Amino acid sequence: MAGLHLDRWLNLTLRPAFLRGIDPSEHIWWRPPETFALVIVTVAICGTLSTLVASLLNYWLVHGLMLHELPTWPGSAILAVKANQMHCGECLIGGITDGVMAGVVSSACLAGLLWAVSVVNHRPIGTWITAAPRFRWRLFFFGLGSFGLLLGGTAAIPEALHGWPDRPVFWRSGEYLSVRLIYLLVMFTALPVYAAFEEVLCRGWMLQTTAAFTRNLGAILLLNSLVFAMMHRDNDLGHSVSRVLFGMALSFGALRLGGLELGIGVHAANNLVILLLAQTLPQAEKSSPSTIGGVLVNLAVALTVVGLAELVARWEPLRRWTHAEDPAWDFDPSARGLGAVG
Repeated sequence: MAGLHLDRWLNLTLRPAFLRGIDPSEHIWWRPPETFALVIVTVAICGTLSTLVASLLNYWLVHGLMLHELPTWPGSAILAVKANQMHCGECLIGGITDGVMAGVVSSACLAGLLWAVSVVNHRPIGTWITAAPRFRWRLFFFGLGSFGLLLGGTAAIPEALHGWPDRPVFWRSGEYLSVRLIYLLVMFTALPVYAAFEEVLCRGWMLQTTAAFTRNLGAILLLNSLVFAMMHRDNDLGHSVSRVLFGMALSFGALRLGGLELGIGVHAANNLVILLLAQTLPQAEKSSPSTIGGVLVNLAVALTVVGLAELVARWEPLRRWTHAEDPAWDFDPSARGLGAVG
């Protein structure tokens, strides 16, 4: 597998496979604003409609789990929307309703995003996700499993050795088995889709759009990672820096392996570990202030992601098993791909 070939100024001299779908028309300056406008409209419509669907699902879930009632149509759809979430940070039902909302809305927004960027730029939907002929599920599950085990073990083992004084909500007594099982089902279903939406937006569309105007690897990695950090609307500088580092690592993995499959798996595993071993979604929205030590830990996490990408790229048996071949060809600024930028 070919690596990322750079000159002394960190400019790409060979085009990574993930960037081969970029059309010459995408070098025009007004194409990104045009795409962005359609993305905003499409995602807004999809998000609004899917919120109504998620609200109805949550209405049924809450009534079923708490009141043990069979699904019935709510007397007031507006009431169902207002009561769709159990604003409860210390109970699993609150995490379930937030998870359902995140999963349904992100599924619809992902579909709208892929449609919008493909229609405006006149190319297949799959080119925003992978350079492979089809989605590489084994690469996704490798990222999900390996990163989940590494991060989960690192987070859980020290706590377990000390008796786990601050036990996560999922592991506390008092929750029904049925609620725990539904929580697991929702998390393992919703979080990969939520991760896929963010990856396609930042590491798919934004990364390739940046690469249409510059071949400098630093700019390609940094820009979408800054947007990724700003999307989380966290005023804590340390948290934002950590997300930038994580985003850059995921971007490197996408370029190195020719697609988003590993990144989606890693991103989903990161969220799963947090929500199973640390806190529910409502609690995660109220995170504690960052520290220098925390930022250094997240730097190590980002380097771990880079290490996993390199492991797949360099270890032939794993590369074959995950179908992570990454064909590269000579860089030609005038060809279909990266633009010739001073």
